[in-house]
Amino acid sequence: MSIHRKYLLAFTPESAKLPVIAVLVQKFGIIPNIMQAKVNEKGGRLVLDIEGDKESLEKAKAYIQEQGIDMRELDKHVSRDEWRCIHCGACVSICPAEAFHIEPATYEVVFTPEKCIACEACIIACSPKAMKLELW
Repeated sequence: MSIHRKYLLAFTPESAKLPVIAVLVQKFGIIPNIMQAKVNEKGGRLVLDIEGDKESLEKAKAYIQEQGIDMRELDKHVSRDEWRCIHCGACVSICPAEAFHIEPATYEVVFTPEKCIACEACIIACSPKAMKLELW
């Protein structure tokens, strides 16, 4: 059975040069989705949504940690209270993961939770307090 998990990976300068994503696919059969990335020769951070069976995910996590990469599961998510949202669009431009967009036909703000990296920027920007942080 396939499961999804989101992780924040922190790379050192040495580990930033490794083909980690390719290894996840080739060696462990993991399906990665890079949600956000800032990685260069100086290190960096990566928000990764991965899909695979439980055993493959565990092996992939062990491999990543053996490479000196800090890996933390993102165990929180952002939700929207549809009754409070006034579709002002404050969240659209501030979201680094592009989890919001304005629907051209209706001018309503559409929230795509699967893209969300739980950075909480939308929570701060939302005047009517429609966005909230929840723990899984």
